[in-house]
Amino acid sequence: MLRRSQCRRGVLVWLVLLPLYGAAQTLPQFSPAPSATPLRLTLRAAVQLALKQNPQRLAAHLVTLESERDRQIARAPLLPQAGLVANDSLNQYNFQSVERSKRLPAGPYQYVEAGPAFSQTIFDLPQIRGYQIGKEGARGARAEESVTRETVSLAVVSQYLLVLRAQARYEAAKARVALAERLFRQAEELQKTGVGLKIDTLRANVELQNEKQGLIDAQTATRTTAYVLAELLDLPLDQEAEAADRMEFFALPVYDRPTMLNRALANRPEMSSIASQQRIANLAHKSASEQRLPQLDFSGFWYYQGEHFNDGIPAYTYALGLSLPLFTGGRIQAEAARASLEEQRIEENRRQLELRIVREVKSALDELESARNSVEVANVGMTLANDEVAQAQRRFQAGVTTNIEVITAQDEFARASDNQIEALYRFNQSRANLARAMGDIEDTYSK
Repeated sequence: MLRRSQCRRGVLVWLVLLPLYGAAQTLPQFSPAPSATPLRLTLRAAVQLALKQNPQRLAAHLVTLESERDRQIARAPLLPQAGLVANDSLNQYNFQSVERSKRLPAGPYQYVEAGPAFSQTIFDLPQIRGYQIGKEGARGARAEESVTRETVSLAVVSQYLLVLRAQARYEAAKARVALAERLFRQAEELQKTGVGLKIDTLRANVELQNEKQGLIDAQTATRTTAYVLAELLDLPLDQEAEAADRMEFFALPVYDRPTMLNRALANRPEMSSIASQQRIANLAHKSASEQRLPQLDFSGFWYYQGEHFNDGIPAYTYALGLSLPLFTGGRIQAEAARASLEEQRIEENRRQLELRIVREVKSALDELESARNSVEVANVGMTLANDEVAQAQRRFQAGVTTNIEVITAQDEFARASDNQIEALYRFNQSRANLARAMGDIEDTYSK
């Protein structure tokens, strides 16, 4: 009784909307602007292309290059510095204006000098620590670039799977429309022969229109998901991406959880990045404390000096400089304390990161196992739904029942189809999530 009341409400809704549907056919139709031929890509090719030209990945690489230049800048003060100096001067002084005496003005006189000047840091631990921090910063930037590559790879894989899911739903929607059209024609023929009722034909037509609406939505989803994929791949504005693969189901190996957790903690680039941060904080702490130590520098010059270039003689200066801070107003102690606090903060971040990685690996393993079981159940449900539709169609053809059973079977078939597509999508997405949690999604999908 509930089914019949629902069907009656559906028929009434259809009768109300039918005039509007006819009016909608008179509206102008807009066709999309012509574009370049879609770029058909496999999942592996899509990941490789994203790692080559994705803006986020390129920006991370530029940061790595900047860090390498920072390392070279930090190293420069530790290397010998040399330059060429040349001066020419013409001077005249009035000593009477400077000293209250009757001495005559001196000059004008001229002198020239030219030659190399040089300097070299002999012992300056803060500068040495700065160079070590620069080296560690470059190593950390490379680790952060690896993190970005993993993130971009996961984004492309996830979006590619969304495109595949949208395509699968579109294909399933087309199949359901074809089935609804056959059942609608069957209802019409039975009505003409007097076996079927007009309500059966109307009910079948309502179901057909519903399936057509689902087909329109599925077609839109295939386009919008492809747009996002094209954005991730940084394709030209007039070019779209097209998936060449299909979602697949395959056997999984047996995973040992402790082994997987240890491997993830060793492989994840985030762990390498935070290890670099810890080493930088440790070096900064040492650098702050070592400011109390003396600093030793060597400098000098060798000039050719004289009144003219043809009457000059060699002149030189070699100097050692020693500096030792005695009182800095508590600055050194405060900087060392601040560096110690930074070490503690990074250590807490490392612990939090380890907990997150463990949680991600465990969750990915559970989700993958659940998705695998869901695919098996969905496949069984799809087989049963096919049988239900076939039996309901035969019963309606024989006049044993109305097409309510057929419509019900169609709904169950649509739900089973959606469940199968969703389960297969979850299986592939869970596999990608596990690869990201292990820190090797790039290796899994791009090689």
